[in-house]
Amino acid sequence: MHNNGNGINHDELNLRGAYPEVAPLVRLRHIARQLQLFQPKASKADQAGQMLTRYRGRGMNFEEVRNYQPGDDVRSIDWRVTARTGKTHTKLFQEERERPVVILLDLRSPMFFGSQNAFKSVAASAIASALAWSGLHHGDRIGALLFSDQSVETVRPRRSHHAVLASIHGMVAAAGALNSPVSASGYQPIKILLEEARRIARPGSALFLVSDCHDLDASSEQALYLLTRHADLQVLRITDPLERALPDQPLTVSDGRQRTFLGFGRANRGVRDNFALQQQQVRAQTEQLCRKLRLPLIDFDNTQPVVPALLSIYGGRPQTAPSMSKTSGSESRATL
Repeated sequence: MHNNGNGINHDELNLRGAYPEVAPLVRLRHIARQLQLFQPKASKADQAGQMLTRYRGRGMNFEEVRNYQPGDDVRSIDWRVTARTGKTHTKLFQEERERPVVILLDLRSPMFFGSQNAFKSVAASAIASALAWSGLHHGDRIGALLFSDQSVETVRPRRSHHAVLASIHGMVAAAGALNSPVSASGYQPIKILLEEARRIARPGSALFLVSDCHDLDASSEQALYLLTRHADLQVLRITDPLERALPDQPLTVSDGRQRTFLGFGRANRGVRDNFALQQQQVRAQTEQLCRKLRLPLIDFDNTQPVVPALLSIYGGRPQTAPSMSKTSGSESRATL
């Protein structure tokens, strides 16, 4: 049992199963004050050296000009006023009290999968909810784009509990409509979500894309580039270990109603190797794109509890959490 020192049992905040529920997502508000969305841990690039994320944090509004005082940042000197008056003046800025925070949550059919603990759709909903509560706690306006196979539901950013609750109810409904990781009628590509986000996101908005990113590749590059020209984006990738490598022992697979067995023994080693190679290539495409656009990419494992991983990335103070390693480009990898 893990306790954060405030009487909150983190184990009770761990969502499990195939479908998210409203009450557990609401309870994630208890960790809101511990998350700092605009100061994620810096990632160390194996190939590009030490690199901070491009995430700029809250904006600054101009407040007034006053006489320069020792200790003021020389970069804030107002040279026009200084030249006009003959005395050095500096600009004062006031931190924005709120900014739009928009959660881009992928709840398409491929998210309806999980080998242990929770489906990807459940882990993604938990992460999205925790981020929304944290943004609201710190005075930001919260909105969401809920991306399903055939539609995008919009929750306009508001500084209100109602906006977070509307997002939670929307994601529970969208995730609850899933019944297979393979859609019978197909699904929209992720670039549609990015284009919709660009349409509604105001300049300076903070965006969090929560997805398995299986199609975040070259086909999405233009939409992603245009979106990040005027908004800050972090990519939170949700994956299941079983999607990266098939085991060599038989598996029991169930859709909740029927059960079957799949075997990937030595006779099928070629199948397992080809599968692993294909998945490695898919992941590499996403990582290459994020490096190219200098986007923070944070990996989460849906078979592990949500809260410790969130605290390891966004926690305001050091937390004991499962393994976290730094990877290439601007990618951080956390065990969730």
